[in-house]
Amino acid sequence: MSVASDIAEPRSRQILNWRTVVLSALILLLLYQVAVPLFMVAWTSFKTMRPGEAGFLDLTLSFANYARAFAEPRFWRATQNTLTFSLASSAFAFVGGAFLAWVVDRTDTPLARLVGLLTLGRIIIPGILITVSWILVASPTIGLANGMLFALTGVKGLLNIYSFWGMVWVHGLEMVPLAYLLLSAAFQAMDPRLEEASVMTGAGIWRTLRRITLPLAAPAIGAALLLLFVTTIETFEVPLLMGGRARVPVYATEIYLKTSRTPIDWGIASTYAMALMVVSIALLALYFRLMRHSERYQTITGKDYRPRRVELGRWKYATCAAALLIVFLTTGVPFLMMLYASFMSEYASLTANPFEYFTVANYTTLFSQPDYAIKPLINSTLLGLGTATAVMLIVSAIAYFVHKTRIPGRKALDVLAFAAIAVPSVVLGAAFLWLYLLVPVPILGTLFIIGLAYVTKYLPFALRFVTTSMVQIHPELEEAAQVSGAPWWKNFLRIYLPLLKPGLMAGWFWVMVHAYRELTIALMLVRADNRTAATVIFDLWENGSFQALSAFGVILFLLLIALVTVFHGISRRYGIREQV
Repeated sequence: MSVASDIAEPRSRQILNWRTVVLSALILLLLYQVAVPLFMVAWTSFKTMRPGEAGFLDLTLSFANYARAFAEPRFWRATQNTLTFSLASSAFAFVGGAFLAWVVDRTDTPLARLVGLLTLGRIIIPGILITVSWILVASPTIGLANGMLFALTGVKGLLNIYSFWGMVWVHGLEMVPLAYLLLSAAFQAMDPRLEEASVMTGAGIWRTLRRITLPLAAPAIGAALLLLFVTTIETFEVPLLMGGRARVPVYATEIYLKTSRTPIDWGIASTYAMALMVVSIALLALYFRLMRHSERYQTITGKDYRPRRVELGRWKYATCAAALLIVFLTTGVPFLMMLYASFMSEYASLTANPFEYFTVANYTTLFSQPDYAIKPLINSTLLGLGTATAVMLIVSAIAYFVHKTRIPGRKALDVLAFAAIAVPSVVLGAAFLWLYLLVPVPILGTLFIIGLAYVTKYLPFALRFVTTSMVQIHPELEEAAQVSGAPWWKNFLRIYLPLLKPGLMAGWFWVMVHAYRELTIALMLVRADNRTAATVIFDLWENGSFQALSAFGVILFLLLIALVTVFHGISRRYGIREQV
């Protein structure tokens, strides 16, 4: 055996051993972050005592919690409300999002690019602000629109946002940007020649849309509807702030109320959590089954084609007006409502003289109470930046082991990381709460426990961003570095991470924004010392401080705009240039 082979063999063995060690560490991390909390939820549902009490860790299991839950009429009301609310909201959001995606990506509608930009920009506004804004607009008692209608008609309470259809309206508008994002790529990638042939035969624009465009987009449409449904099932802000007065209990609010109000019922709460997880897992399984057959609808082949937009003629002005109206309802109304209320000393209708109550005291009061308002903003900033950074480092390592190595066990990383997508936020928050009631680690009431839950929550989403970029990197780059004697970890840091910058930065931005605006998990784990911006908005709402809430919401919105602007500048300088 040559000297070169003698040196290469131990080095190869060393590289393999260190890779195996890191892979094992990642698997253990994901087991602790994903599998253990989920096991805690399931375990608690089979125990009649609370976490931490004597006998909780005994192997004796009981179905008493399930028997109690199934015997309660409220459980079946919550089941029916969860499914019908999710179905109606998803359908409403889908119609709005599909229309915007078609207008922006498939037609010659004026201002289409502006409509798309405003629709995506709406994602940075926290959902709780959208909900509060529409309550301030259409509440039967304090709603601005009701005040104006009363001045015109003399009839009070014509609009009532505290109803099932009011909840569908608010949450449906909240989900329109997501529906647009899910369908936009499918409309952009569609071969237009089939549509052109249909129009040339005299079918017309609208018949072509119904008979050609929508059927070709069937897989994307089905996937979008299912993901909208899954997302709505776990939604929290609208059912919490509106569902109580509307008498529409759903799974998410039942779990929160049974763990936050005395007497606390851990067993029933965990039973609701298990029901919510079962529904989510079933829907996700249906989603993956649907995507397996997407090749039946492929229209992009090796033949060249030019993506052309449908010419609407005089209809393009009508579609422009309709698209701008949807954007105004999803983005304009909430922001303008927040801005208006933030400058009011008393909540006044526009039919009165609003300038009589104009003041900046709401802003000065917030800045004069740093522990109450400023500290939560700092906490949310730290959580957003820290969670995004930690998540992207973890998923970049996962993507490397899954797609660039052949080490046994690597597929377990992908399965564990993606499994968290089936866990609703309220269940995840409860799982981490119950886990750290038992684990002797003093992180309850700190930002760290919220950050750990956020990491688990956003792993599957961030992994999709990085995986797309990772598979584009040819392995010959790493092979060339290994020939020169560089260890695998140096290749990972100096080759893969720089080449992954576009995907890493896109995922980092997505995680940062969503961690900043997350309410559900934070509300389950919040204490006096670790409040976030979203929980402050909820506290102000509970206290009836509408003007201070609006001022805080405007500050939060402007802060997020600043963070997005900085990110956009950095991504333009470093991200796009190095895309592989």
